[in-house]
Amino acid sequence: MLSTPWLAALEGSISHDKVTRFLNKNHFGSKELWSYVKKHVRQYEEEVGGVLSLDDTVEEKPYTDENDVVCWHYSHSKSAHVKGINILTSMVTYKKTSVPIGYETVLKDIKFTDLKDRKEKRKSNISKNEYFRNLINRAINNQVKFDYAVADNWFSSKENMNYIHAKLNKLFILGIKSNRIVACSLDDKINRNYQPVKSLDLKDGEAIDVYLQGINFPVRLMKKIFTNEDGSTGHLYLI
Repeated sequence: MLSTPWLAALEGSISHDKVTRFLNKNHFGSKELWSYVKKHVRQYEEEVGGVLSLDDTVEEKPYTDENDVVCWHYSHSKSAHVKGINILTSMVTYKKTSVPIGYETVLKDIKFTDLKDRKEKRKSNISKNEYFRNLINRAINNQVKFDYAVADNWFSSKENMNYIHAKLNKLFILGIKSNRIVACSLDDKINRNYQPVKSLDLKDGEAIDVYLQGINFPVRLMKKIFTNEDGSTGHLYLI
């Protein structure tokens, strides 16, 4: 199942009606999606500048019986657990054209009893970060051209960074939480002199090179300050 906002990226290249008819076919999966959009990716692809965006969303299904697919997932947008289908998506962008190229539906196929509240719960035998890397790997196998992989902070694990940088030789732009710890120089890293990101005195738009704990290569850290609808301000850290 693909959300309407995700499909909206196909505006101008594939009509919404054509996509809807295709999605209604039986046995639709990521492989079938790629076979459908491949020609459009090849039409718009560029040798440099491509961006692979990865996202995580929950399609709420509050009235559907619970099963391995429709179950309880954490929603980052609501900061709470909701009942529904958890979908990870990948989309490639060349200039102003974006095309969805893959997705993974989270399957929570393992039941267990939580020792804290004695309630039966579900978990997946594959972590979110493994799903994340699977989507990137599928893009590589399909010879999708991109320079950057971008995602929110829940995908900024050291395994993902090392995978993108060292194994794939690609660049990344990832959000990170303010409690991640960094060293501000190679000497600080060697001497294990780390400090939380939120303790750094950075101005809006300012960027510095740092070493994240567990990462052997330097990354550029940037702080962005934004204003919420209620007038309050928030901070976003990117690497």
